Amino acid sequence: MTPRDKRRLSLLLTSIGASLLAAATAMAAEPTSTPAAAPNSASAVDQHGPIIKDVYKKHFVIGMAGDLPGRYSDEELQLVKEHFNVVTPENCMKPALTHPTEDVWRFERPDALVQWCADNGLAIHGHTLVWHAQTGDWFFRQGDKAEVTRRMKDHISTLVGRYKGKIRSWDVVNEAISNRGNTQTARTENLRNSSWLQAMGPEFLTLAFKFAHEADPDAKLYYNDYGIEAGPKHASSMVLLRRLIKEGAPIHGVGIQGHWSTGRIPYAALDEAISDYASLGLKVSITELDVTIRGASGGQFGRGFPGRRFGGPPPTPQDLKAQADDYARLFSIFIKHRDVVERVTFWGLSDRRTWRFGQHPLIFDSGNQRKPAYAAIIDALLHPNRGED
Repeated sequence: MTPRDKRRLSLLLTSIGASLLAAATAMAAEPTSTPAAAPNSASAVDQHGPIIKDVYKKHFVIGMAGDLPGRYSDEELQLVKEHFNVVTPENCMKPALTHPTEDVWRFERPDALVQWCADNGLAIHGHTLVWHAQTGDWFFRQGDKAEVTRRMKDHISTLVGRYKGKIRSWDVVNEAISNRGNTQTARTENLRNSSWLQAMGPEFLTLAFKFAHEADPDAKLYYNDYGIEAGPKHASSMVLLRRLIKEGAPIHGVGIQGHWSTGRIPYAALDEAISDYASLGLKVSITELDVTIRGASGGQFGRGFPGRRFGGPPPTPQDLKAQADDYARLFSIFIKHRDVVERVTFWGLSDRRTWRFGQHPLIFDSGNQRKPAYAAIIDALLHPNRGED
């Protein structure tokens, strides 16, 4: 083989490899409508036992996140209808997707979700109105404070108003507190230096809640964030919430996202945080719950997570047991605070329908089968002392 032929063969193999890699990436990032075969992880779990939403119906509602019904199989949609009673749109109601430019709105997917939920008797929690990410730069371009405020009000009024009476609650402001905190910042709101803060100052949060309330006075309004259950960020959240209440913001509750990993959940801090928020007269929801078996956790937008695209090794029985134990302990805390906790929403549907693909974070496996975590959550209420002997 000549040197030229060798180079041609090398280029061909490289091209084929790149094509296969791109195909694998696409398949992982956007699941097809046919569920994968159920792995062995669910073989020991009763697939016909009590239903989670029914077991917890006297305590709080149980939700999932997804841009239903498009690109979901009939089996997946049936899973949603059977096990959950509230849906959060994962992406399709975020500012960049609903309102890409000032004069353009995209309501096709939100309308489809609202209609599907209405047809199938599921409530909706809207997500999200004001966020530093996935928001078009046009909101802030060539605008003084008054102009940016007008644009915010128009966005909130139009979106909330369109679904008035159809969406029970909203994440009004999402992730406004900086993730970089310490003992000094804990005494302040420590707001993220977002375009909203730069354009409007701290008042942007209060105004967002007022605009949302004007658009739908009956909707419950939430501040939503990750990591606010512990440490300096929790302290900052209390400073912020006290200010919002003092300024008359019509805020009803706090959303603790709940992106955690096995073996690294701040149980005691979470327990105390729920009590702290209740002391302000606010309800609490766990809004984006997932407990990864391996890899990083948190709520940081745009960060890389091991296994996000290409997956990883299947969970071992020990992995699944540790995850189940963590979920059971979490739900024991939620049960304790049932007078305060209104909703627990899992961020996704299954280990195949999750932003943490490959980290096996949810209570259904990639074949839509119940995992040990599902059974453990049921037992946390029905058999709380099981396994202590």
